[in-house]
Amino acid sequence: MERRDIMKALGLGVASLALSGCAARKSEVAGNQPDNRKHPAAAQDEIVKTRKKAARRIRRIIMNNDGHDFNKIALEAARTPETMLGGRTIGLIGTHVDSIFYCTGVFNSYTHRSTESELRTDEGKTDAIHFHGLIRQGTDSLEVMTEFGHQHGLEVFWSMRMNDNHDATRPYYTSAKWKKDHPQYLVGSEGQELPVGNCKWSQVNYGLPRVRDKVFRILQDVATRYDVDGLELDFFRHPVFFKPQTVGEPVTREHCEMMTELLRRVRGMTEKVAARRGRPMLISARLPDSVGFNKAIGLDLIRWLEDDLIDILVGSGYFKLEPWENLAALGLKYGVPVYACLVSRRIIEGGEAEVETTSTALKRWRGEALNAWKAGVNGIYTFNRFDPHDQIFGELGDPELLKKLERIDQTKYVGPKGRGYSDPGSWVKGGRDFIRL
Repeated sequence: MERRDIMKALGLGVASLALSGCAARKSEVAGNQPDNRKHPAAAQDEIVKTRKKAARRIRRIIMNNDGHDFNKIALEAARTPETMLGGRTIGLIGTHVDSIFYCTGVFNSYTHRSTESELRTDEGKTDAIHFHGLIRQGTDSLEVMTEFGHQHGLEVFWSMRMNDNHDATRPYYTSAKWKKDHPQYLVGSEGQELPVGNCKWSQVNYGLPRVRDKVFRILQDVATRYDVDGLELDFFRHPVFFKPQTVGEPVTREHCEMMTELLRRVRGMTEKVAARRGRPMLISARLPDSVGFNKAIGLDLIRWLEDDLIDILVGSGYFKLEPWENLAALGLKYGVPVYACLVSRRIIEGGEAEVETTSTALKRWRGEALNAWKAGVNGIYTFNRFDPHDQIFGELGDPELLKKLERIDQTKYVGPKGRGYSDPGSWVKGGRDFIRL
């Protein structure tokens, strides 16, 4: 079946939207645009102007779809785009979700087709088998998601986990062959227990030029081959990038410069893509919400903002270090929209099971979202909430509605010492020193 026929088979009344969307893109690329070939400075100014306008679009909710769309589907189920989208996506139409940040796997092991990265296998895990079925039909997860999003007026970013460590402990996450072939590129050796809690051995070491080159090529490969609206650099999944951090030693200014230079290369690449296709390619970054904590792990956020290296800033995750007002003020100062990341692991009080359907948990999500809106953020970003029919997707994007709903008006910051992901001290020595309540 051709991809065009596959998408039409969804039967969701997308034809007119698809046609108008395609027409818009054609006019952007081939329309009556000024010929700036003799005036490269003017052309670059126009690219930046258009990019900044695109960055300011309304995003009531950004939904991070973790990419395991087939997780609960039996082996005998149809391996089709419709089935994939039915798991986490179709039900979002008509909700407050305006953007989908779509992750296709862990470092260099993805469900989208590529000659640069590897096709995820997961040793027979059900969802991986179905993703392979899509490829045999001539499409893949990222292509299906991007086409669906654009047919429905949804923005779609490809989300790259900048350093995922699941393959250190979970056998069903098959570590990328690239890691196995180059163990010298990792922060530790297989099975090693590193001194700073969650700094697991399988994460790549950004202090090495070949690692940074690999990351750049992965991002470039997606940006040049898929019609995504932008790239998300997810630095919170997981926040370890340089070897000294894993043994409790300081990350230096030189390390920060290495990461900044990588961001600069990515920006240069995305601007070239934007010029070629006639519309912007945005860069979003998800990071801890503390400038100081970020610098302690090698991420010079202020420099990135000053040098116009990111378009969207998403703050927080397993832990939160400062009031939402601080993040909102930072975005306002540099003209970058800011989104508050809400995660059950942090929001739900200690001692209560992470059962996200409980009324108490829902009230906490509402309260946290309203606090963030009141602080001046541009929208809400959800992580690890996957049911498209979940109430939160029809509530969290409207602060006026939230004011009328039952809620618990509190903000949960961090977990207790030694509580793994939720303890900032587990990620970097002295991490709890950055808490500003």
